[in-house]
Amino acid sequence: MLLPFAIPALITLALILTIGEAWPRNIAPGSGLKVPGLIATTLCGAAAWRWATRRVDDDRARKFAAALMALTALMGWPVWSVGALPSLNGSAHGAPRATVMRLVRLDITLPKRRNGGFYYWAWVEPLRETSAITAGRVFIPEEAYRKWNATHPATVTLRHANGLLGAEVLTGFD
Repeated sequence: MLLPFAIPALITLALILTIGEAWPRNIAPGSGLKVPGLIATTLCGAAAWRWATRRVDDDRARKFAAALMALTALMGWPVWSVGALPSLNGSAHGAPRATVMRLVRLDITLPKRRNGGFYYWAWVEPLRETSAITAGRVFIPEEAYRKWNATHPATVTLRHANGLLGAEVLTGFD
């Protein structure tokens, strides 16, 4: 039986192997893809259910398959929201913008699998309430971390644009 949570994983894997890091996928705080992920989850689960039950006439079996597909599709929701959709969101974006943010602190975390390297984070707050980016943690490249950690700037500039799916994509750091 085709499980709907496997579909976003396969799409994400295909994007990793074909596109890699060519498209920016870093989503700004306050801008997310949870709702588009839920929509993709629903459509994927419905399509898998439709395909799996296309030759089944028993209503009880169709209802059981619908429940199974709904549960397994929900397992794919985070994969859609942080896997495939951020890459698709970064595939095309609008006019570039820059927002000055207050740098609260910098963090380093270890990857779960400890394959070497670290993850670098900046906690930022907007200077204005009407900012397109809200307060939160931003994944940053090692170069930005080293520069900001050495100079301790009070503010930093985040370059961003509106992505294909509506979420703000971070495109650079100054």
